[in-house]
Amino acid sequence: MSIKEIVKRPSILAEVVNSLAELETVNVLIELRADLAQRLDDLGTEASKSRAAFIRSQDSENFNTNRESWGIPNFSEELVEIDDFKNGFLWRFRAHSTSWGDNQHADEWFYTSLEARSVTRYEFWDCDAGPEKADIVFTGTYKAILQQLLADHIHDVLVSPVFSAEELTQYIDNFSEDEEDYSLDDVIEDYISRNPNYSVQ
Repeated sequence: MSIKEIVKRPSILAEVVNSLAELETVNVLIELRADLAQRLDDLGTEASKSRAAFIRSQDSENFNTNRESWGIPNFSEELVEIDDFKNGFLWRFRAHSTSWGDNQHADEWFYTSLEARSVTRYEFWDCDAGPEKADIVFTGTYKAILQQLLADHIHDVLVSPVFSAEELTQYIDNFSEDEEDYSLDDVIEDYISRNPNYSVQ
């Protein structure tokens, strides 16, 4: 399976999460983590049981063996690794400059995967001026982080289903080509049209 196909593979969490709010609080609520692990166990598949075990005990062998069956791609150059997880859930996303081969695939996964909804820290890494380092760090809820990126004119985030149809319409209505590097038509075609909540009116 190609990296493009793996990026689009749904997270196994989609089968057990009752609301997106659960993922926003999962890193602080022990009982919720235990409940999600039990729901995964109850599914009874090899993938769900191994993910439940990962939540209970964040084991690197389990992670490396089963991550793709959970919907977590194994990007080249260690773009998403076990250290980015806490208590079995993604807490940090490390975006990378184009110096890394899979950076665009990893970014798309971050914007579209249910796995990313538990992220509370975003780092942008580059190595253009020497050793690799995190140049930008944002903290907050997943949506707050994407809103910060959008405020910095990172239009790619508009593919994320975290933005509702109403928010997309409002963004289009308020878009000013004088303040952006792109035309509105380009932003709609390249990003907004790929958001599952967007519909042409």
